[in-house]
Amino acid sequence: MISSIFVLFVAVYIMGKCSSSFDLAANYLTRNLGEGIKGPTVNAIASSLPELLISSMFLFYFKDINGFSAGYATIVGSSAFNIALIPVIAFLFVYFKQGKDKVFEINKSIVKQDTFFLLGAILILSLGFVIGVTYYLALLLVGFYCIYMIYVIKTRSSNKKDESFFSNLIEEDKLEEIEGVYVEKGSLLSSLVNIKLFRLLFRGRVNTFTSYTVIILSIFIIGASCYFLVLATENISHILGINLFFGAFIIAAIASSIPDTILSVQDAKNDKFVDSFSNAYGSNVFDICIGIGLPVLIYSLIYGPISMNMPIDRMGWIGDEILSGNLFMWSLLMLFVFTSLISLIYYRGNIKLNKALLILSLYLLFVIGLIIY
Repeated sequence: MISSIFVLFVAVYIMGKCSSSFDLAANYLTRNLGEGIKGPTVNAIASSLPELLISSMFLFYFKDINGFSAGYATIVGSSAFNIALIPVIAFLFVYFKQGKDKVFEINKSIVKQDTFFLLGAILILSLGFVIGVTYYLALLLVGFYCIYMIYVIKTRSSNKKDESFFSNLIEEDKLEEIEGVYVEKGSLLSSLVNIKLFRLLFRGRVNTFTSYTVIILSIFIIGASCYFLVLATENISHILGINLFFGAFIIAAIASSIPDTILSVQDAKNDKFVDSFSNAYGSNVFDICIGIGLPVLIYSLIYGPISMNMPIDRMGWIGDEILSGNLFMWSLLMLFVFTSLISLIYYRGNIKLNKALLILSLYLLFVIGLIIY
């Protein structure tokens, strides 16, 4: 138990640190994008890699409905965490660290647009109850995300350019500019502890080649961390006597959302509230459409459709109740209603302390409602 918890914390730590390097690389490569585009696209994809990789590893590790249900639970739990807690955590950071008079602004157009796509993704996923977990469902999810990406790029391409990211890092003494070249700062020990890939591999130099290299390497490191996180989640669930669905819903979901939280807090700290907020929505659309759709698509092409009626007896699970029928639809219905309520709260204005507390309460009710059911 202790060793599994230790592995879990180490995996989460590595994911978080590598996500920071990924974020630096992604920001350099997309430095000319508008402020509202980067959050729901680049940041969302970068920070949601753990959810995608965890969902994939659960599915290909178990190779049946067990793996799909665990990956599905991770996505549902992460989606609720992203939309509710990430903006609230970012707000509380600003509220307590930078002054209570600081306003955490909400872009209502982004709330309206992204909520439409997020609820649409949930509805498409619910088709799995009708057509089954097949490559048809996977293609619908992946295709819907492509439409979302095209829409975001076209509608937000006129937003002002994001020019503050590197200047903020320079002000924080994390980066310096030498003869027009950005260089990540830090001692060897600090770079090792914080896994600063630019500093460790390229003496801190940030350019197109090093950024692409860091992105690829980060994916492999985060992927390895996710593999051990999956093993730790399975072992902890077994020791505690809970089925893997709820173990993944709580442990893996929260752990996989930490990179999202880190990126959003960083954006909020740099007064980039649009990106900080839209990252949560963009992450959810990515999680549901790609985090579930892509693994199912690849799995279905290799092994065929996933049977929803397969007996589940691993680790003491009873029959096929873990994701059959009622629980599958109930969890999606709760996520749909929860997303609608939270989005309505955001749409009514900027985040304040009373709104933050209300959102926290609704999140607790969501978790309790799913567990009790």
